[in-house]
Amino acid sequence: METAKIIDDYTLETQASVNKRFAIHKDGIYFAHQPIYGYRSPYADVSNISRYMVTLSILKTLNEYYFENFVDIGGAEGYTANLVGTLFKAKVKSTDLSENACKMAKSIFNIEAIACDIHQLPFANQEFEAVLCSETIEHVTDYKKAIQELLRVTDKVLVITVPHETLEIVAENIKNKVPHGHIHYFDTQTLDYLKAEGYTVKFKKSLSPFLIIPRVFAEGIPKKSNKIHYKIYNQLIPVLRKIFGIRTANFLANLDMVLCEFTGAYGGITFTIEKKGVVHERQLNKLNAEDFTNIKVNFFYT
Repeated sequence: METAKIIDDYTLETQASVNKRFAIHKDGIYFAHQPIYGYRSPYADVSNISRYMVTLSILKTLNEYYFENFVDIGGAEGYTANLVGTLFKAKVKSTDLSENACKMAKSIFNIEAIACDIHQLPFANQEFEAVLCSETIEHVTDYKKAIQELLRVTDKVLVITVPHETLEIVAENIKNKVPHGHIHYFDTQTLDYLKAEGYTVKFKKSLSPFLIIPRVFAEGIPKKSNKIHYKIYNQLIPVLRKIFGIRTANFLANLDMVLCEFTGAYGGITFTIEKKGVVHERQLNKLNAEDFTNIKVNFFYT
């Protein structure tokens, strides 16, 4: 599998970083980026509840449209593309800068995945009715050029999710040249420039800061610290894990966007960019976290 020509050194460095990430294994099992094995798997990255929150915002947005084909740009090992294919019965594809991520998407989910640079996608104009780019453009060299490419291959609707962090955090990442760091700042008005180009731009807020502590307690992930409150927390983890299971994770994920709307505070944004003439046609009943958090695969051994 060959990646299309990379446009700059930063992207090459990022590619090396993500290739290394998607080659991680533990006990002979592929160590996933997304919760492909289900809630609290020891063989996947942590912060499952925040990942469920972002995924729910994506699925709720896609649920407003009818589409038969879909691509996830920056789709890692294929978790979200698999959910979209399962829930919406759409034909799905995935891409990632990492060749290893694309190999995992094919091996685990049998999803056609292409390694490529988001700045020059290997697809025809308007090839996909629905396009997703989740937690990706904050990492790229030129996010406006990336969005141009995303819109070029979009026939109906483009969904983009990004973190909403402080300008200071982004500046620190740039200063320290953090590998695969967040190097762009986004708020709810950042993509308004697309309105002048004839697109309809909407957004949903996610990742309520008021739910950070509840989701940390619910997940029960050990903290490496000698501070007394972290020591107490670590001692309580077995009890917390017994009390707070997947039902709590689902509850917090379902509460997230409601709380963001009520308080105005948010840590993430789901943008929807529609092309002219798009007709809304809801495909499923109201979606909740319970509809997807138990969609998982067996451990993938290598």
